[in-house]
Amino acid sequence: MEKVIGFSQCTSEEPWRVNQNNEMQAAARRHPELKLEIAHGENQNDKQIADVGALVMKGVNVLIVSPREAGPLTGPVDKAFDLGIPVIVLDRKVRGKKFTSFIGASNWDIGRAAGQYLAETLKPPAKIWEIEGVLGATATKDRHGGFREALAEHQGLEVVYEQIGDFLRLPAKQKMENALRAFPKIDAVFAHNDEMAIGAFLAAKALGREKQMVIVGIDGQGEAVKMVRAGELAATFIYPNGASEAIETSVKILKGETVPKEITLETTRITRDEHMEYKGF
Repeated sequence: MEKVIGFSQCTSEEPWRVNQNNEMQAAARRHPELKLEIAHGENQNDKQIADVGALVMKGVNVLIVSPREAGPLTGPVDKAFDLGIPVIVLDRKVRGKKFTSFIGASNWDIGRAAGQYLAETLKPPAKIWEIEGVLGATATKDRHGGFREALAEHQGLEVVYEQIGDFLRLPAKQKMENALRAFPKIDAVFAHNDEMAIGAFLAAKALGREKQMVIVGIDGQGEAVKMVRAGELAATFIYPNGASEAIETSVKILKGETVPKEITLETTRITRDEHMEYKGF
């Protein structure tokens, strides 16, 4: 008998999210007994809340949710879990523990690794700009927290500017243009994802200042990896999307097996001469 897995995706505007969708579909095709339904939240909390409700009403056998923000999606996830639907929270966390399993990398550790990389690379005193992701997303909070924790261990590294870029290239590019006008000296940029790192680079290049700064992103996006190899970006950190793991965990749940409450995925640093076999997505 066919089993339905519902996936509430917060947005499909970013290449990382598109790749996550594609990998989940490919993983589901390896199990003919599964039907995967993906609802696209369009980067809006209200739309994603409605999507979760619709999937619950359809009676999905397993619900996978990758929340846009923790707060607004906690209630819908709690409700589904209380109704007896197994819930996998993917990539970004919700509040509380009313879910079957959380799958994702440690955003705190990735943010910390980015901060440590800049500490190793920059010569103090150095001025840094941080471009953050979606306000209220756990990934944003944790990448910021881990990054600042690492910087606090090193003197002479100052974050002079921080802005929300929503994990999107164009907003990051526009805000980088503002930062470059406001600050005659920016030594480094830490972007919470590669799309924003690329946006920052394009803004700096347009003003002829791209060679004056170190730019670091997160995701391991193919375009960003090429730019790292070319010396345009300094580094990116592979951020695994957990799509395949979510499907395999769903299969185990449907078989009645016990699954871990948390599954932590590993990340890898990519620089100009590290892990040359990695090409990105």
